[in-house]
Amino acid sequence: MTGILRKSQMIGILLVGVLAFSAACSHKKVLKVGSHKVTVTRHGIEKALHLGHQADVATFDFDGVSSTGSGFKVAIRGDKINVNGVDGMLRSGDSVLISDDGVAVNSMDYGDSERYLRANVSSSEKSISN
Repeated sequence: MTGILRKSQMIGILLVGVLAFSAACSHKKVLKVGSHKVTVTRHGIEKALHLGHQADVATFDFDGVSSTGSGFKVAIRGDKINVNGVDGMLRSGDSVLISDDGVAVNSMDYGDSERYLRANVSSSEKSISN
């Protein structure tokens, strides 16, 4: 009976240690980039996170590696966004969530967010050509 109790206590201590360690590895930052709110909640290694201005345009750069080893790069220049080499456009006031799963805009799921960003690129190209 004593052996089972000790094993249970050890398992409990190990689980508490895992929870404490996983919380220490997570990052949550909320930033304002122009009119956009950007929230970064990721586990893993944050290689770079820069917020600045270039020629009166708000800029944001994020480069990180998740705990699974996948890399992730996001760059925002004003309303233009680039996620892992794919361009998109934000609308004024959009919120962006960068998590281990991907990039989400305005609480949309990840697939809807990608379609939204790409649709904004095509509509901005149409307004420029008119």
